Amino acid sequence: MIKITRRIGLAALVLIGSLQSAAQAQGLFDPVISVNRAAITAYELEQRERFLEILQRSSGMAQQARDSLIEDRLKMAAADRAGIKLGGAELLSAMDDFAANANLELEQLLETLAQSGVDEQTYRDFIMVGVTWRELIRARFAARSAPSEAEIDRALASAGAQGGVKVLLTEIVLPAGSAEELNNARQTAERLGRISSTADFSEQARRLSVAQSRVNGGRLEWANLSDLPDGLRPIISGLRPGQITTPLEVQNAIVLFQLRDVAETTAQSPEISAIEYAHLKGPADAVKAATQMADTCDDFYGAAKDNPSLTLTIRSESPDQMSQDLSLRLMGLDKNEIDEMPAAAAAGDHAEIVMLCARVYAALEDVSRGQVADNLRSARISSLADGFLAELRASADIVYH
Repeated sequence: MIKITRRIGLAALVLIGSLQSAAQAQGLFDPVISVNRAAITAYELEQRERFLEILQRSSGMAQQARDSLIEDRLKMAAADRAGIKLGGAELLSAMDDFAANANLELEQLLETLAQSGVDEQTYRDFIMVGVTWRELIRARFAARSAPSEAEIDRALASAGAQGGVKVLLTEIVLPAGSAEELNNARQTAERLGRISSTADFSEQARRLSVAQSRVNGGRLEWANLSDLPDGLRPIISGLRPGQITTPLEVQNAIVLFQLRDVAETTAQSPEISAIEYAHLKGPADAVKAATQMADTCDDFYGAAKDNPSLTLTIRSESPDQMSQDLSLRLMGLDKNEIDEMPAAAAAGDHAEIVMLCARVYAALEDVSRGQVADNLRSARISSLADGFLAELRASADIVYH
């Protein structure tokens, strides 16, 4: 009788363990987000987070994983409505190309991902969405992306030794440090993008922007087009006075620019070869005290040496090495001027500032008309794609389970 009891007990334990494993597996495939009734499972979310951590060599990718999967559902649904399908051979070629960019064969890349717990299907889905979306955008916006001859002339003028172009911009910087702020900022940015009046846009900058320029209604001083960040320059080149850029999502913020005016100059407008800047972060009180005592970047050395809680970095980088959010922060600064906007508004007693130490200029080489046209076309397609995706997201029914 005892033996029978033991056998039953063992069988029960095996059954319970199997049920628990099945329940855990079922939980992985339960929907955690629905996008227009298209489900995103916990398993997909976990896989995308792991994949992004490998791709970006960073941790804490949960929010980015959620956002990217939501956008994937929107992109694929839009492509399906447009009748765009990716063939098997095209997908395999794109998977090979992506691996080659990492100097790996496809099988090597898949093996590396597997060792980190990322399935081949996760990689396959990521590539499929990217290529399908590019095909959709090309089909949808190719005719609208061609720059005019006047726009090419303006861009050439800003890049050549024969003269330059200056622009007057108004900026609005919306806080997006948390998931809730990011969602609110996207909705606000979509509304702001429909403004046609420079006065109205400036008034919204005064009310909503967290940049220091808000006290001037977001109005920036005249700037050489060649001084703008590389990613922003072709976007601004394609605007007419009164037009607004699509929302630019940077770290902890969303930025919009409105072009107020354009002026051509006969003076040479050389390109920036390097930007030297100081980056100071630490407790808000200590950062504020150091800022009040510093007239130049070198003045921060003493403050950082006397206060171990402060972290100081002074770097010289070419514009193409810098992150977009840092480029935008430095864009409107003069030498020895400080941007005191906090890097993470939710950090409470933590603050960071950047000071522009110097800009180093170099004479520009001649660029071809075709190259300028390609750059403008690429920037405009990117801008149109961002706007289209923002529209899809704004009208989507997104449910978090």
